[in-house]
Order: sequence, then C-alpha cells, then structure tokens
Amino acid sequence: MISKALKTLTAATVLSLGMLAAAQAESVLRIRDVGDIQQMDPLLSTNYPMRDMSYLLWDTLFAMDANFEVKPQMVDKYSMSADGKVYDFTLRDKLVFHDGAPVTSADVIASVNRWMTKDSLGQEIAKRLDKIEATGTNSLRITLKEPFAQLLNGLGRMTAYPLFIMPERIAKTPIGEKLPALVGSGPFKLVEWQPGVKFVVEKFKDYVPRSEPASNLAGGKVVKVDRIERITIPDDTSAVNALLAGEIDFVTEVPYDQLSIIESDKNFVVASKPLLGKSLQIVLNHTQPPLNNIKVRQAVQLALNQQDFMSTLLGDRKDLYKLCAAIFMCDAPYATDINSDRYMKPSVEKAKALLKEAGYDGTPITFLHPTDQLFQRDMGTVLVQALRKAGFTVDDRQIDLATMFSRRNNKGTPAEGGWNMFLTAFGGDAMMDPLTNPYVTGACEKAFVGWPCDQDLQARWKSFLLADGQAARKDAAVKIQERANEIVTFIPMGQYYGVSGWSKSVSGMISSPLHLYWNIEKKQ
Repeated sequence: MISKALKTLTAATVLSLGMLAAAQAESVLRIRDVGDIQQMDPLLSTNYPMRDMSYLLWDTLFAMDANFEVKPQMVDKYSMSADGKVYDFTLRDKLVFHDGAPVTSADVIASVNRWMTKDSLGQEIAKRLDKIEATGTNSLRITLKEPFAQLLNGLGRMTAYPLFIMPERIAKTPIGEKLPALVGSGPFKLVEWQPGVKFVVEKFKDYVPRSEPASNLAGGKVVKVDRIERITIPDDTSAVNALLAGEIDFVTEVPYDQLSIIESDKNFVVASKPLLGKSLQIVLNHTQPPLNNIKVRQAVQLALNQQDFMSTLLGDRKDLYKLCAAIFMCDAPYATDINSDRYMKPSVEKAKALLKEAGYDGTPITFLHPTDQLFQRDMGTVLVQALRKAGFTVDDRQIDLATMFSRRNNKGTPAEGGWNMFLTAFGGDAMMDPLTNPYVTGACEKAFVGWPCDQDLQARWKSFLLADGQAARKDAAVKIQERANEIVTFIPMGQYYGVSGWSKSVSGMISSPLHLYWNIEKKQ
C-alpha cells in the first residue's frame, strides 16, 4: 500500500513535470535592446526602444510598407470625396482591445484628438480640421476645411509620434499624465514590466492579423512566439556573452569591436539593422558668431571630410558605412546629391580661402565635446583637428554627454553657457522625410537647436507639406536640400549601420527602419 506521504510526493512530482513540459512548450523570444524603458506613453517621448515596444501593444489605422507607402492597417476600407475634403473610414471586423472591449470609432476619435495635440504633422492636420465624427460604431468621418494630401501619411506615421489607437478612457489622459493602463489592440499584450530589469509581453490570442504578407509596418502581424522578454543588460560585453551562452536570442546592436566574435560563430547570424541606419550630423548655431556668417558655415562644410569620420568610427569595415550626399538619407525616397559639393568634395585650401573672404577674425568656435561616450569622444576629436587644420580657432569644451544635451538648448553666447557647434546622430527613420527631419524647417525660434532662420527654406518646406502626390513631394524635397545645404542648417558626415546579431534558431526578421518582432519564429 502506498503511503499518504508517498501519494502526495508522487502527485507533486507529476504536477512539477507537467509545469516543466508546459514551460518547455512555450516559445519565448528573449531580446536585448539598447537602454532601458522608464515610461510607456508613446506621445511623451521619441525614445526608440519604447516606440518599438509600443508597436507590439498598440495598432495603427494605417502603416508604411517597405516602399514607404501608407497602407490600411486597422482600417478595412476608406474613401475620399472628389474635392479632397471628406474622408470616410470603416474599421476591420473583430478588432478587440486586450481587456476584451471592441475597438470603436469613439476610441479612434479620442486617440486622434490626443495625437493631434503633440505630433507636428498632427498639428498641421488640426489646423485644417473641420470636424471628426463617428458615422457608426466602427466607422468615422474626417472633414477638412481644405484639401490636405498629407492626411493619410499622418494617420500612418512611422516615427516621431505614431498614431497608436487606445481605448477612449485612456486616450483622454492629458499628455504628461501617466496613462492609467497600457491597453491596446496590438498583437501582444503587456504582462510584466520591471524598469531596469525586463519588459515582457505575451501573444494576444484575440488579435486577427491582416491577410497581406508583412511589409515593414504594413501587412499581417502574425505572432509566431508565445512570449517576448526584453531583458535589460546595461553592459555591451555582457549582452554579447549572454547571446553566445544562449541566455538571449537577439541583440539589436552588437558593439563593433565584438562583431568578429559573433561573425565567426556558425550558430549566429549578423546583419545590418535597422534599414537605412543612422546619419552623423554636425550641428551649427546660426545665432552666434562666427557661425552666424553664411560663408563661415560654408567654410566648415569644405573643412570636413566624411571619409575621416567614417574611417575613425568603423576602420576598414566599408560594408557598414557609406559616404552620402543626401540629407534625407541615401537609399530613401528623397535621396539627391544636389548642392552637396562642398562637403562631398572637401578642400582645406578652399576652406581657408572662404574664411579669408568672409573676414573671419579668429573668433573661437565653442564645440561641445562629450568625452564620456566613445562615439562622441572620437568623432569630436576628428572634428576639432579638421577645423583647426582649416584655420578655425576652436574652443574644445570637453564635457559629459548629459551636459551637452542640456547646454545645447541655451540660446546665449558661449560665455553665457551657449555654444557654436556639436555633433549628433539620428536614425534614418527620422532623417528620411522632410516632415520628420529636424533640420529643414528654417523656422527660426521654433526650429531645432541651431535655430536656422530662412524664409525661403520655410516656403520650400511648406511646399513639401502641401504637395499632392509622390512626384511633387520628391521635387519639393530636392529644393529643400538645395536651400538647406546653401545656408548650412547642418552638415551630414556619413551614413552608418548598426549590426544586430541573433541565434540561428530565430527566423523571420522583417526589413524595416525599426526593430519589429512579429512574424519572428523560434525553433524549440
């Protein structure tokens, strides 16, 4: 006869084995992205890792495909009136929030209203909005005061502040206040979030993907893993070691100095991700001497060589960078080389001659030079050496990165805590479009730091905003680059690519300027 204690032990063992089998059957994708997620309101920050996780929780009305064309996502069908002022939308069937409530037109309207108060293109739509109203439980109408061809592009915006659809009760939260819940209708739902430790989502079983193949953010978001764990690993070397040990499956950015370790291991895949990469930019302050002189700014263009910056960053890894004339990124829809000769064909002698023509008197360029980040330290050293070689006096202010981000907002003179120049980098998803590229508005006090002020550039930017059709937009973008390079709103110093690494047990990565995690499959 089996004792009661033995029966209890046997039952516990069976339960334990059952739980172990269930855990083993669950497919879990473990990823390491840069940085940490401290807040989850997609209208409060442009933080890329937070935005990428937001795309798992929330869905969008429209989405950009691999050709950067806007396609319906939550929308089933839509129509536009002959005069271009009235748009009618019908939502797809079976759209459900994570709490079980159906997605309604009221949810969409509240989300659109919240988004329009924050996003720059949303604000342009708001200026032209007559009314937005429900025409049924799952249908709505947007009526404009005047035709505006950027409406659908706004509703399907890929970056800056994407229009994520939230339940009405959550979407009514004022921007700046903490969202009461992180409830969406996306392919995954949040199950655990420990800032500094991990961010965990699980497959939302009631999500119905579109039938089209996945294409960038458009098409079917088919979930092929049960769970995604975003693990916070602050140290790059520790992250690579965790990948090699099988503790994580995917690293979004492998440090360049450790690439060879992953590349030499046949159990892993490496590839340039995300699409388009990043652009290195030299930012000039137009309000303070000596860079308030256009000829001095143009002399800076002539003094700097993209090859020097890219070689310093990546050595002989020419597969990971390109010298690029386009301020809207090479390999992107608005790429052009117009008016780029000064920085694509640099000349120290021509820079010196232009400085003499400008009457440059040796006024120092105060350069904000963070030394606590390898990228900023090394790129800044290249910059300082090149400027001095061309005849500039440079005040090389060696500071930390946090101080640079704070000080660059100071509009005073360098003696008052201001500045003349710094360098930075933006991802291709922002730089590729005149409506998200921060350097091309010419909007004076309302412009990005550096505050270029130019009515001609403002007019060209507005022409792009109002352009009807892609051909007209391309023509307008070319004219924007022509003028932006003439007045030197910034100087592009090369396009470079991060490298992701992942286990060969993982497949289905989507080509995108973002890191996307649906359609990924993991072999058990």
